[in-house]
Amino acid sequence: MPSIGELRRDFIASSRDVAPLVSLPVVSGPDSPAGAGASLFPDEAVAPLRALGPCTIAIGAFDGFHAGHRALIDAAVRDAHARGMASVAFTFDPDPDVVVSSRPARRLTCASDRHALLAASGVDAVASIPFTRDLASLSFDAFLSIMVCMVCDVRSIHVGSNFRFGRGGTATVADMDAWCSHRGIDVCGHDLVLDDGEPVSSTRIRASLRAGDLAPVERELGRRYLVRGRVQSGRGEGTGMGFPTANIAVDGSLQLPAEGVYEGLALVRGEVWPAAINVGVPPTFKDRVRSASLEANLIGFSGDIYDDEISLVFARRLRGLVKFSSVDELIRTVLGNIETVRADFGEKGVPLV
Repeated sequence: MPSIGELRRDFIASSRDVAPLVSLPVVSGPDSPAGAGASLFPDEAVAPLRALGPCTIAIGAFDGFHAGHRALIDAAVRDAHARGMASVAFTFDPDPDVVVSSRPARRLTCASDRHALLAASGVDAVASIPFTRDLASLSFDAFLSIMVCMVCDVRSIHVGSNFRFGRGGTATVADMDAWCSHRGIDVCGHDLVLDDGEPVSSTRIRASLRAGDLAPVERELGRRYLVRGRVQSGRGEGTGMGFPTANIAVDGSLQLPAEGVYEGLALVRGEVWPAAINVGVPPTFKDRVRSASLEANLIGFSGDIYDDEISLVFARRLRGLVKFSSVDELIRTVLGNIETVRADFGEKGVPLV
């Protein structure tokens, strides 16, 4: 079983002090001239950010909060310390891709986990901006005027070098720098972080997950991959075969690893248990009613967890999905997978404290 520190990292349960989350109100309507939108934000909505005084900010969707995101936030925090100012992470909810794309990419983190990762990153506050079609329709200068300068006293902005914003996503870091240079705001466009010679990105991590290749995912995220869901009723056959499973429903917008059987860990009711995890409908049961596409055998655990929240961490892929010639062959193979997990992680629960 990994150490408590690793478990808290993997299940996004930070033990350090975290920054407050400030959820901004929805902005609606067409472009507003600079200075005319002061009433868009009630004083109480932006008071926590205004109270910070002059600050540096980092802007991004931060899906997954991978190594590139961490480098960007670290740069903003260092800049803030050098200036004797506070630092704020600006993110969006939902991810802009969900609003502007006809086929949005699947998410690497739910909003609450993304906020938790940002809050524990070293910034002084996290500002969550509701992303709507109205916001997407703003010109880039209106976006900066309304969503940045009216929210806090910005002195420098940190973004990735490939950052695009404003109506149609056509504005670049150079456009931002030109606009900000006349207002005493510094702009820093940071080069992307590389891993194995390629830029780290949420797109690259999703591709690795779809291929079932967890090593680069863990390396680039800085933690094992995590999904959360709720236990629901399933086929009800596992217990009779000697390996009862929790059938798990997850948000359909989240990215799952490739179909297959994985060694992993499960967090339920405050304890972490070794788990053999199946992703995808087993071919042997594809025609059965209520066949689950995500299920886990919690090794050493006993008890009824129906309708409980559960979190799964994926450690490594053991095999792909196979249609077995007999139930006996299926049972032998699955029990062998469970023994592999037991040999690596044991069979005892660990309180996540």
